Amino acid sequence: MKKIFLLFSTSLIVNLTGFAQFPHCLMPGPVIGSVTYGDSLLNSREILQKAGIKKIYAYNTASEKLKTYQSQTSIINENGHVESVTTCFPKNEHFKDGWCVFDTVLYDGQNHIREVKNKDSKGYEYSQTILEYFGESELKFTTINKMQNKKWDTIVDHRFFNKKGQMIKFMQIRKDRTAETSLYYYNADGLLDSVQYESPQLPTIVYKRMVKGNNKIIEAQIQYSKFKWVFNQSGQCTILGITTNFPPGTNYTGATKGETKYYYNPDGTLLKVSIKGNDKIKATMHYTYSK
Repeated sequence: MKKIFLLFSTSLIVNLTGFAQFPHCLMPGPVIGSVTYGDSLLNSREILQKAGIKKIYAYNTASEKLKTYQSQTSIINENGHVESVTTCFPKNEHFKDGWCVFDTVLYDGQNHIREVKNKDSKGYEYSQTILEYFGESELKFTTINKMQNKKWDTIVDHRFFNKKGQMIKFMQIRKDRTAETSLYYYNADGLLDSVQYESPQLPTIVYKRMVKGNNKIIEAQIQYSKFKWVFNQSGQCTILGITTNFPPGTNYTGATKGETKYYYNPDGTLLKVSIKGNDKIKATMHYTYSK
């Protein structure tokens, strides 16, 4: 359950969408356990296109212990955009031979993602996301869940942008629920400065920046968790540390710590990502590329 909490906390800052890409990750996350289409701060579209990458294969060494996917294969087009992702999971009590899901990403003439389809190995479409662009200032996501025997709501996201292409407002609408709204503010350098939520139960997130030696460090407190990112001279994120302190009265006590380290090839592509935490489970995501 602690892993679920950390994943939710991370999603508050990782799964933020920029106008040109879906999702454009504002800050690097743990990587293992998440699927990213399009741009990221770890394997950016520009890096993939410059290196001539056409296919990415990622393998997780601890998928059974972490109960997440074992491998991912991404197909990249000539513009550096992800066209499809095949995600495979290890065998379990329900699948003796393991199983895979298949995601297809469709683009319009301006290289904007317009639709994402998610299917299982039998061709059943369990999820569909439709993107609608309103000029240069608004993007609408409609995610339709089609899983059998699951009463999931259709989720509608509205994302608003300023003239610089920075997201300044996010609003999520779900059936029979109050709309969730958050506002995004930037400093003079164009970097994310803070995130403010309409709900009083969620405190404002403030990003603090500092320089230590040759590294640049960004810190943020998100609910009970403190995030710390370390960037090298090349602007690559090398370390993400997450420390969570559970307050009295919650279902958990004490503190949990996790650390993610990122390693790169000479061309700037990811070589591997390693994760370790209090539960003593260590995991590594290895990446290989085809041109």
